[in-house]
Amino acid sequence: MTTITYRDSKSSSGLHFDVGSLLQKVSHSWQQWQAAREIESMPFDIRKDVGYPSAEATDERKVM
Repeated sequence: MTTITYRDSKSSSGLHFDVGSLLQKVSHSWQQWQAAREIESMPFDIRKDVGYPSAEATDERKVM
């Protein structure tokens, strides 16, 4: 049987999985997604006034 371990500079004990860091990343991504949805739900004139790019100028590869 083969055992594979991962060692990084933070930990010297085999497989290291930082749940707190993962939760922070998920939370940050969720907040960005919510902010983008709120901005995109605004009328075009308001988005233009605050400097948000128009739909034609944005990248089509959205992660929503």
